[in-house]
Parts: sequence; structure tokens; C-alpha cells
Amino acid sequence: MHIGFIGAGVMARALGKGLVHGGVVPASKLFCSAPQPQEGQPFLDLLPGARWTADNAEVVRQSDLIILAIKPQVFPEAMPALREVSAEKLFLSLAAGMTLEKITGWLHPTARVVRSMPNTPMQIGTGASVYAGGPKVTEDDLALIHRVLSSAGKAWRVEEKQIDAVTALSGSGPAYVFHFIEALTQGGIKLGLPEKLAQELAVQTVFGSAKLAAQSPLTPMELAAQVKSPRGTTLAGCAVLEEDDALNQLMTRCLAEAKNRAEALARGEK
Repeated sequence: MHIGFIGAGVMARALGKGLVHGGVVPASKLFCSAPQPQEGQPFLDLLPGARWTADNAEVVRQSDLIILAIKPQVFPEAMPALREVSAEKLFLSLAAGMTLEKITGWLHPTARVVRSMPNTPMQIGTGASVYAGGPKVTEDDLALIHRVLSSAGKAWRVEEKQIDAVTALSGSGPAYVFHFIEALTQGGIKLGLPEKLAQELAVQTVFGSAKLAAQSPLTPMELAAQVKSPRGTTLAGCAVLEEDDALNQLMTRCLAEAKNRAEALARGEK
């Protein structure tokens, strides 16, 4: 099986790395396109044996699975040129806001399309991805897509109508977590800690807490309760987060805005 990438950026490299390290395909079976050689070079450096071209249509012609790893705003320009070469090909889109209906409209009527939403921890094999298949996609196609996305983390099959909400939660979620790490770090600095120590403590605390939540049968709030001693420091700190349901309200607003933006992209807004 040959796998092609339209686009050679961060997500293309992350998934390519997962495919090779996960034993799905060797690097020699990967083919990427990017407008300029220097844009494709990081992909080739990471995956020796892979190939690059500036011709998107050539990637489609030579690949069994084509991964659309370009930004949503690039689709209207890049996709029409693929129509004639996309007959009976299988496509996997990684783009936010690009619906199955819109993507299939650009391609040959016999093309099969799967829409997905990964996230950037895919770069270290800990991504969270979801996917939904179009009307011509087979169960074998979906099994392949599950294996491809799982090579760089975990994957879940969902209905397409859920993907914009997933985009808001896990697609954009790493950035929210990085903001939280920065806020913890700055809080520690203001309490007198050196910047390096504050940042290392913040990162390790979030890392360890996430790992504990992933491995524990307890809910996040049950785990939080284990840290809160009566009249203790944690209880005092959490009271600030829980005041007027402030943290939950903030995250609800945050996800709603991200979902609204995904829906705007689907409508063709720039």
C-alpha cells in the first residue's frame, strides 16, 4: 500500500512518523506534496526514503490512500485539480470545518472520503483522533483509517455531526492545556519560584495528573477529591476555581467559540 500526503506540515509529519513506527508502511511507501522543496524537506528528513513532489495530482495517481493535510483555506484552490485523478481513490481529510459533502463535491463521483479530526500530540504518538466516513466508504476502508490514525495515538469512530464539537474539545484542546500550563507557571513565578522550576513543576503536574486520570477508574472530580484535605491548601485553591462555576463556564464559552469557528469554516468563511 502506498500512502500519499497532500501537504507536508506538522500533522502530515506526525502521522507519517506514526505510520512508519507503527509498522503500517515503510517510509519508502510514503509520498508527499508541497509547493516548494524546502517545505517538503522536513518530511523527508524525518522519514528517510519518503518522496516529495510539487504536483498534488501525481501524489493521488501513485497512492492508494491520500491524506489531505492542508489548511481548510487551501482546499478551494487545491482540490479541483484532483477531480479527474481521484476516481475510486480513498481520501482521509485532517482539516477542520471541511465537510464530507464539500470534499466529495470537489472529487470524482467514485472517490471515497473519510473526514477526521486529529490533534497535535500525534507528534509523539499520543494523539486523539476521530473519524467519520462518507456514503461510498466501506467497512474495510474504515478499518484501514482506524489503523492509520491509531498508529499515532487513539482513534474513535463518530458521526460526522459530532466532528465540529470534537474539533472544539480535542482538536483545539492541546492549546487550552498549554495555556493552563503557562498560567500555572506564571502563578508560581508570582509566588517567588524561579521560572525554570515553575515551568517544570507545572508541566510534570499536568502530565502526571493526565496519566493518572487515564489509568484510574475514578472520575476526574473523584480524583480531585482525593487531593482535597479538609481545611487544606488544595481545598482553598479549588474554591477559587469553583466560585460561581467559573472554570466550567469559561471552558463552555471556549469550546462554543471554537465550534462556531469550525462551522464558519464549513460555510466557506475565511
